[in-house]
Order: sequence, then structure tokens, then C-alpha cells
Amino acid sequence: MQFELTESLIESIIFSMEDQNSDFALDADSGSVVPLDSLLSSQIDELEAKESLYPLPSWTSDDGFEIMEKFAEGLRIPKIQGELLQVLANGRGVFRNFKNVLKQFPHIEKRFQSFKKAKMRSVVVEWYNSLRESWGLEKLSQDFEDYNELTQEDFEFRPYNHQKDSVCVITEAKKIAEEIKTEIQGEAANAIAHFWLRKFDSIDQPSYGGIMCRTLSDEFAGCFLFSDCKSFALNTVALTAVFVNQNYRGLGITRELFSRGVSYLKEQGIQSLIIVDSVLPDYLEPLLARCGFEKKGSAYVLGLHE
Repeated sequence: MQFELTESLIESIIFSMEDQNSDFALDADSGSVVPLDSLLSSQIDELEAKESLYPLPSWTSDDGFEIMEKFAEGLRIPKIQGELLQVLANGRGVFRNFKNVLKQFPHIEKRFQSFKKAKMRSVVVEWYNSLRESWGLEKLSQDFEDYNELTQEDFEFRPYNHQKDSVCVITEAKKIAEEIKTEIQGEAANAIAHFWLRKFDSIDQPSYGGIMCRTLSDEFAGCFLFSDCKSFALNTVALTAVFVNQNYRGLGITRELFSRGVSYLKEQGIQSLIIVDSVLPDYLEPLLARCGFEKKGSAYVLGLHE
């Protein structure tokens, strides 16, 4: 007996697949998932005879572990990735401890749930397609929405306010300076960290602007900061810094900050955004190229006029 795979039915199947304490099947007569231990032997025999009872896709704790492992391996936030991989390597209380780590980072927990749902949905559709093939029907395409790196509703972007945000920016910039010292080490690291912090000497002045990114609980996630050049170039601003808190890297926030920052500057009538920093992170150069920046010697220039 054929049946339609609806979104609500997919949700029900996924929910039942995760229940490791019972065996479930799809009753095509009712279009619902039923636990086999709730059916009498005679009912099961009748449904099987009518070919209206379909065992759900196989799903074990090993499959669940594999999803956690793939998610952790693909996570591009070193601190959180390290904690998750350590949990997976310990081998005891893996599922509980994995969830405990994720609870500390709600935005990552939400990404994991979306990731897991997408993978399990793929299994369900593959199972359904095998049934459709036996019915002589064409397979369904798996054109469903995958999880996004950056979930827009998890973050708030707003213009930088030098009175409200300067202290927070300096505090976060100092954390970056400590990262520099850890990653590079030696006397050179101290010098680089020193010049990095000098960028923010006047960050509390009205000549600075930018875009702030915060979580919905108002935690700092990242910023895009620039300073004007009004004394010698009225319609040009220079990028001071763009950086993201370590816990929120790998979500596409830098790309979103650039996009929103450029749009904001265009609205303000700015014609050029320049970058004259002699030391740029490697990951920024491809992003600058995609944004349309042109390299002029050791500087980068983006024309904002239409």
C-alpha cells in the first residue's frame, strides 16, 4: 500500500527512530507511526498481509555517534571543537556529555540540531525512495533546506556607538592580543600585540563608526570598525579592525559584518573604504577579493559609489 511522505510524517519518523527502547513501523492504513509492541500479533499479521506495515529505517546509537563525530570534525571553532572531540574520545557517557557541552553554547546547539535533522531526514527520504522504487514510482529529490552556518535570528547587528560600545571593544581587543601572544610567542608576538591594541587608542571618539554583532543575550560576537578621514578625504573611511569572538568564529559572522558594513557606508554617502593595515589575516584576503576590493600596493581599496 502506498502512502505520502509529508513533513509531519517525517518529523514523527525521526522522533521514533531516536527511541532506542521500542521497535516502530509505519502503518500506511492510518498514515502514522506505531510501536510494534502495542499491536497484537493478529493485527501485525493482518497489516503485513495487506502490505500496509513498513518497518522504519534502521537507526542505532552508532549512527547517532557518527553524526556527532561528523559535526564536531566539521566545526570551525577551535575551542568548542576541542571540547566536543574530547568528549567523543573519552568513550563514557558520550551522548550525555556531548549534550552538556552544547548547552553551554546555544547557537552551536541549534546548529547541531539542524545538522542532525538534515542527516536523519536524508535517511528517511532514502528509505521512502526505496519504497517508491518498489511501487514503480520515480524517486523524490532531496531538495530540503540544509542548516546554515549563520542563523540570522541568533544574532543582532547594529551601528557602533562610541559611548556605549568602546569599553566592550577594547576588552575584546585585549583578548585578541592575548591570542596573538599564544599563537606566535616570543618578543615579536609582544610587539604585534602592542601595535594591534594601538588601533583602539581613540576608539571612544566620534570619528569612529562601524557595525556591532551581538547575541540575543547581548554578548559581544564581533565588530567591523572604521575611522573617517574628514581632515584630508571627506568621502573616504579607513577600516580600523574587524574581528569575531573566539566562541563565534566559523559561523560566517565576518562575511556578514563586511556586507552590512559596506551597505551602511554606502547609505552614508561614503565613496571609498580603504585598508592600510600591513598585517592582514590570511583568511581575510579571499573575502576582500569577493567583496570587490582592489589591491593598491600594500593597501586595499573598495569603491562604494554606484
